[in-house]
Amino acid sequence: MALDMRKDGRIGCAYYVAMEETLFIEEDTPLGGLEVASTLIMRVQPTTIMIPNRAPQDLVLLLEKDAEGFNDQGGSYILRHLTAAEFDYDGAKESLITTEDPGEDMVDCLGSSLHNKLMRLGETINLSSYASIGCAGTVLSDLDRRRAVQDSEFYAEPGTSFQIKELAMNTPMSILQISADALVSLQIVRSELRPDYQVSNSLESKTKQVLSLCGLLQALACTAEGKTRLRQMMFLPTTDIALIHERHRTIKLILHPGNKDMMGNIRMLLRKIGNIKTPLTHIRKIVDRIRGQLSIRIENYKKVLQFSMICTQLREALLPLSHGSGREVFSRIYNTVDSDRLLAVGERILQTFDFQLSKENGRTEILPGASEELDRYKEKHTSIYDTRPRVREAIVSNAPGWASRHIRDCIMFPGQGFLIEVTLDEKTGEGVYRGEECMGGPWEMIFVKDDSVYYKNQLMRQLDDEWGDPAADVAGKSSTVYELSRTIISEEATINRASKLFGELDSLFALALAAEKYGWVKPEMTALNIIDIKDGRHPLQEFLVPSFIPNDCVMAGGPSEPDDIREADVSASKEEAKGPSFLVLTGPNNSGKSIYMKQIALIVYLAHIGSYVPASRATIGITDRILTRIATWETMMADESAFCIDLKQAAFTVNFATRRSLILTDEFGKGTTWHAGTGILAGDVAYFFGLGEYRPKMLIGTHFHELHDYGVLPPGNGLEYAHLDVRLDPGAEELEDQITYLYKLVPGPGGESLGILCAELMGVEGEVLERAEYFLKLLKSNFDIVEVLRKRSEDEVEEEEKLRKAENVYQRFEKETQVAEEVVEAEEELEREEVMKEVDDVGMEDW
Repeated sequence: MALDMRKDGRIGCAYYVAMEETLFIEEDTPLGGLEVASTLIMRVQPTTIMIPNRAPQDLVLLLEKDAEGFNDQGGSYILRHLTAAEFDYDGAKESLITTEDPGEDMVDCLGSSLHNKLMRLGETINLSSYASIGCAGTVLSDLDRRRAVQDSEFYAEPGTSFQIKELAMNTPMSILQISADALVSLQIVRSELRPDYQVSNSLESKTKQVLSLCGLLQALACTAEGKTRLRQMMFLPTTDIALIHERHRTIKLILHPGNKDMMGNIRMLLRKIGNIKTPLTHIRKIVDRIRGQLSIRIENYKKVLQFSMICTQLREALLPLSHGSGREVFSRIYNTVDSDRLLAVGERILQTFDFQLSKENGRTEILPGASEELDRYKEKHTSIYDTRPRVREAIVSNAPGWASRHIRDCIMFPGQGFLIEVTLDEKTGEGVYRGEECMGGPWEMIFVKDDSVYYKNQLMRQLDDEWGDPAADVAGKSSTVYELSRTIISEEATINRASKLFGELDSLFALALAAEKYGWVKPEMTALNIIDIKDGRHPLQEFLVPSFIPNDCVMAGGPSEPDDIREADVSASKEEAKGPSFLVLTGPNNSGKSIYMKQIALIVYLAHIGSYVPASRATIGITDRILTRIATWETMMADESAFCIDLKQAAFTVNFATRRSLILTDEFGKGTTWHAGTGILAGDVAYFFGLGEYRPKMLIGTHFHELHDYGVLPPGNGLEYAHLDVRLDPGAEELEDQITYLYKLVPGPGGESLGILCAELMGVEGEVLERAEYFLKLLKSNFDIVEVLRKRSEDEVEEEEKLRKAENVYQRFEKETQVAEEVVEAEEELEREEVMKEVDDVGMEDW
């Protein structure tokens, strides 16, 4: 993957997918910045990233976060810094032309071959995406280098061919763009573990499964190509309403009760299709390899045979579905898959390999008649096998009697010819018998293996000259497998085309199974700029709870352009303005605001990949972007505070939102003071509100009740307030019974956030809660909290008085204790003086 970020924030990108042998080129994204770079990396999942050495420092820091060699946990990819010249636009354009049709002169004039190629290239590639075209040239140069290394004598094993079979460009105009923050925040790609409440068995319900939308749907696909195709659909949701309708019609046909048996048979056949790309890669190596020998893996040919047979059966199974309206996908597969050519490949494989004998012998066996040359070699090899016992008898007859039991056999070894096998003498490391006392003198030792030593004498050399090395001839000279491989690779395009088409079918089967298993319904797609959802559910959250409370949503962005409205929507266009453009959600913590916002975005997203949605009814207008400010994604950006990251994500929405965008903002401004947070959030909403007919659809979750209470963002004119309902019972004995979350959307602003009650439910200490309640009351009474903190409470004054009295008592006690000690010392001193005086008066001796 090559990535280029210009000084003005423009992002260019190109990447090569080895398994598909396709070079993908992104259109340049103006003002993309780090957010677009993060999204591209998450979508592509590259193994190598190349950037120019002039890349901005913030991009370098972003990429180094997960690069190998820059952290102790390893890395997700290799980061390479290249010269800016390797991202040159003109050189890249010439490389792209050469890739399409190599070997012609580069003469650019009107009507010239080069001019015609440029015209053809411009039909599929936007040549004005200068940054991305330069990135494509970088990728092409890297592929040339990899191919050169692969063909060198130092490269021993074959790997990826690094060929380019197709050029493709991802056009933002036909894609619902979704930011990296949204992909993670909405759990489209994030992996977590979840208990599965959908399984009735109590033991199975305790098992943990991957909780991400991508993982949820990919688990229902049964082929590697289907999982890949499904992932592409999820990372590139479409705004092409015709394509969405086509997918919806296909899902409807799959789920039709009358087609149950037929679809079950198709699903069973799809499960038998393996990943055909890997065996094709190995087979192509046999064709492309110039030097050396490659081991023949018969399993690769067996997989191609199975693939051709299953594809033929699948095509026949689709015949009843290939005609009629609403059956475009089935008809396209039936008419495109060339079963005759696939069967010809399978028949050629069947005529070449003896799979049963190969399995029994543990080596590749070619069928008789597949090659006259091989048949001659096999006949020769059989004759040699029959000759070996007689040769051993001749050797033994010329050797001493004691040596006969040590001459084990005469063998034919590939690459070495005829050899005499002799028992190993462990003391000397040579054979027990080495040809002494035998005509021709001592034998020549060739090699030692296990407990045998292999020798060559004059007789063995004569046999080599007479018979040659048939085993080596069979392995090295036969062209049977090579010709078969050429036949298969000549039909590679046919095979890959079938693989992609059945992968597409498998991905749609996965969406249909999800709709059937989870109770999803077909959304009505419209060009009108609206969202109208009845009984919507969160596709992931409902797995985490025994029962999920559905909710409605009605929103409308700025009016659609006249060209956007189809004839079928004309009658509905008068009602397009119904519903707010801005819905502000307030209310208690843990009431479900974030889940509600995410479920709306996920329903819109699922509709744009052509899937059914978790609701009882839904009408979804074409949406061009889903932008979120939910998760503070600090792991992807270096040395920035949470509030700074929030501001960058908010700025990204301002730069990229259009009237058809859906914006989610959850608890924005919590990283600063409530005054500043309220002001910035109000300014952000007011900016979009001021766009008038160009306003987007915006869901805002916040605890800044001042937005409504102080009239900062008054309801009306396309802005409404709502909350998720709760029931309070302060008199309940049990703490858990004092608040009941109903998770039902109710119009109007919510009450208090109930943060202290939530903290109590979470087990916060009572003393802390009492103090918090005290300060909350002061704040509600408009007291200056700073002045309050400076003043001492009555309890604090009383406590201080107790401490003062206790200190006085202690000081008196210490003073009295000191006086008592002084009195005792004085009395003892006086006693000593009286004793000494008595001694002086009487005399020491008399005393």
